Amino acid sequence: MIADLYDFDKTIFNGESGTYFYLFELRRHPRFLLYLPWHIITLIGFALGIVPTEKFKEAFYAPLKSVDCEKETTLFWQKYAHKINPYFVNRDRSVKTIVCSASPVFQIKPICDRLGVDLIVATEFDTKTGKAIGLNCKDGEKVERMKKYADEYTIRDVYTDNLKSDGPLLTLATENKYHVVKGKVTKIN
Repeated sequence: MIADLYDFDKTIFNGESGTYFYLFELRRHPRFLLYLPWHIITLIGFALGIVPTEKFKEAFYAPLKSVDCEKETTLFWQKYAHKINPYFVNRDRSVKTIVCSASPVFQIKPICDRLGVDLIVATEFDTKTGKAIGLNCKDGEKVERMKKYADEYTIRDVYTDNLKSDGPLLTLATENKYHVVKGKVTKIN
């Protein structure tokens, strides 16, 4: 099967969806502010390279253990679906669509389903425990996940906002590579 492959944040979604989701949850659930000191410490540790990405994300998603995550993500996308870049909404649908992202599956699945995405390859989280399942789906890990979950696909075109971290992902393109900056798509090969 032939598919086009897209990163999510800053490629399909105009911004970092995790940041928007975090702030959305803080507004909806002010009690999550009790986690703020832990989040700040974890953020500093992450910035210093002491805290691994998976633990960083676990810290920020930990408060979700106490809410209905499916409901929260549905409400989030009702408010922020307008931030999906128009080029993606109007994409070529004659081939399958794969999204490969460091964002958690639970967070992007509602909008991906709504947009007709055929396969989501992303960071896995157990929303009941707040724990990451495996590694963060970023850099070379994206290619490993694609081999594991999308091996039957031939990737025609790849779209990303980050040519460096998604460099390994770009190597999967058999035809075209695209750089997306603020919703503007530029062919790079």
